[in-house]
Amino acid sequence: MKGTWIFFIGLCCTAQVKAQGFDMPQTKLNSQLDTAVVKSLFFAGLQDKLTENYVKAAESFNKILAIDPKNAAVYFELATVNYRQNKMVEAEAAIKKATELETNNIWYWKFLVEMYKRKGDMNALILVFNELIRLDPNNDSYYYDRSNAWLLADKPEEAAKGYDELERKFGPSSELNLARQRLTVKADGSAAKTSKGDALEELKKAKLKEPDNYEVDLAMADAYKAQKNSVEANASLQKAFANPAMPAEQQIKIIMMLFTGTKNVQRMNDAKGLAEVAVEDPSIKAVYAEVLYQQGDLPGALKEFQGVLKISDQYYKAWEQVLNIQLKLNAYKEAIQTADQALSLYPNQGMLYYYLSMAYKGTGQKAEALTQIKQALQLDPENSVYKELHETLK
Repeated sequence: MKGTWIFFIGLCCTAQVKAQGFDMPQTKLNSQLDTAVVKSLFFAGLQDKLTENYVKAAESFNKILAIDPKNAAVYFELATVNYRQNKMVEAEAAIKKATELETNNIWYWKFLVEMYKRKGDMNALILVFNELIRLDPNNDSYYYDRSNAWLLADKPEEAAKGYDELERKFGPSSELNLARQRLTVKADGSAAKTSKGDALEELKKAKLKEPDNYEVDLAMADAYKAQKNSVEANASLQKAFANPAMPAEQQIKIIMMLFTGTKNVQRMNDAKGLAEVAVEDPSIKAVYAEVLYQQGDLPGALKEFQGVLKISDQYYKAWEQVLNIQLKLNAYKEAIQTADQALSLYPNQGMLYYYLSMAYKGTGQKAEALTQIKQALQLDPENSVYKELHETLK
């Protein structure tokens, strides 16, 4: 169902990317300086990216840009490797440059959606959806997402006009009707009108007609929030989360929004409660573990992160968090075992060598700790954290 961006969802846009990176078609070199050096650097960077040696890949791409500063494809690749290292400022700067240089590449704009989505910059996001509509005018999801961005930017009139444009182009639909209902809920809540209960009553009727529609539950959660009824809002969210039809990605975004926003006990507990509903999904289990970590429950978080890795060992961030927590709990021997396992899967991640070095340091094995931090520095020579540990161990 389209147009599912309500307040609690934050930004569940259709132009989606994976949390650990962007699975997009491989870019091709488009350098005006068609030299052997540039080609060699470009394909070396791609190879390092594929093997997850992002630091080295970024070095290659930056060297190309020093030679050819107008290469959009290289800016895109640099944005991806920065994103995968969680360097969001650098990633955003690179992808914006790529869109400036090559305005008709839809993948660049989709990447920029992710940047503004994470920042919560609705006004900038609206402009990006305008570009996506320009490039792909027959994709109705962009129209829905643009109206949702207007709604989240507290511009209900523009959102309504967007839905009108969508109806003129694609015709009426039940999805559009529900989107307009959410618009009414938001507008009523923002204006504090006495009629704000009307939308809730309509949603209750819709729930009777479609008891298994999780999106109605989400809309009801929004309506209850407009009435400042947090208990019923959370109950509606719980019902939506218990519905197997609700996508895991959508659940994750709501949980993340709750516990990464303004910190208070109620929000954190709500996030924890929602995560517990669908915790068997490994991606949600990882989010649940993060909630426990944020609440200071290190043993509980460790257990959940380890549970994620039992389901799949391909969650790299889970490996890092297991090591991080084990070190915080002074479980150095266990951390050594964990780091060895992680390095067998991710041999080019300097952070894993850093954690392994810290674990050996904790057990008093200074020589082995020094060996491991040297390995980390080979992968990332400019990392100040690695340098500091290296100086300590020398």
